Amino acid sequence: MGLLGRFVRLAALVLASTVLGQPEARAQLLIAEQRLDPSPVRDPRDGSRGLRAEFAIAAPISVVWAVLVDCDTAAQHVPGMQGCKVLEQDPAGLWDIREHRVKLPWFPLVLRNVVRSDYEPLARLRYQKARPDGQRLDGEWRLTPINGGAATHIVYVGYLTGVLPIPELILRAYVREGIEAVRTESLSRGRLLMRPSPPSAITGNGP
Repeated sequence: MGLLGRFVRLAALVLASTVLGQPEARAQLLIAEQRLDPSPVRDPRDGSRGLRAEFAIAAPISVVWAVLVDCDTAAQHVPGMQGCKVLEQDPAGLWDIREHRVKLPWFPLVLRNVVRSDYEPLARLRYQKARPDGQRLDGEWRLTPINGGAATHIVYVGYLTGVLPIPELILRAYVREGIEAVRTESLSRGRLLMRPSPPSAITGNGP
């Protein structure tokens, strides 16, 4: 696509976003630009600094949700995650408490975090430290289906304060890497769902 065509396409998406104000238009713009850069935010309640990202993944919301709540394989695709274990779980599946063992690239020790996650299935995941200790490790993922259910619009907001003295630039890079991992894993699982099933073997006694 030439420069003029790309400009016209983006201008149309911006206009649609302005007029409609819907997640579909905003997510289409983000998909077109392929931009993912968490921006700094402040919690109006206490002024804590956090990061926010808004983006889209070309995978159904059920696939993205499954990636976000997957503890069994988290260590295989979450940067720095060395182990995830469910310690306690709501029978209805609306919350759980997990132990995360994380190795950050700039810190020599493996960190152990016990986190409570609350679920609104296929819509919102909120997490926070299971036992408040004056440090902040909390945030949420908000999901909305778009493009007729073929893609997912996501808003992520997270706060990490008082745990380690992490420069904002490094923290943004780490969060971006984590979000990219979610997107990559979701796309991979989505492609597996789209693969046609192999034809079943037909057996018989012949003509």
